[in-house]
Amino acid sequence: MIIEIWTKEKYAGNEEAAFMARLAHAGLKVKTARLSRLYRVDADFSKAEFSKIASELLTDNITERCSLSPGKAGLKNAYRAEVWLKDSVSDVVGESVKSAITDVLGREPGAVRFGHAYYVPCDSELKLRRAVSKTLVNEVVNKFKIGKC
Repeated sequence: MIIEIWTKEKYAGNEEAAFMARLAHAGLKVKTARLSRLYRVDADFSKAEFSKIASELLTDNITERCSLSPGKAGLKNAYRAEVWLKDSVSDVVGESVKSAITDVLGREPGAVRFGHAYYVPCDSELKLRRAVSKTLVNEVVNKFKIGKC
């Protein structure tokens, strides 16, 4: 299951502005964008257990919100870029979260991987793909995919 963690809109201005500046540096100027953290937890847990992991372990409930249904940015005509470490690359954040999940639930998940999702309203997937390749991805260690929201 993929758990998505969002910074609440009230607090997200700086990280969104920095992301839009990176896109602009790569030649893609946008007026708005959203980003989130992703955790792929490979485990046979119940929905209630995944909800507990998301809301009690991975989310700061004052400044963040969580979702067990990734991909809901609320932006019109937007694309979603997911960036993950390749499976062959050590994921220290994923390993740390895996250990924390084991402590909270008393059962160890098979694997946990950490990534990011970027939501960008733009007229061309190709333009976004170029900007993501230039600014967000090191192709030696990262994999990414882009799709329409």
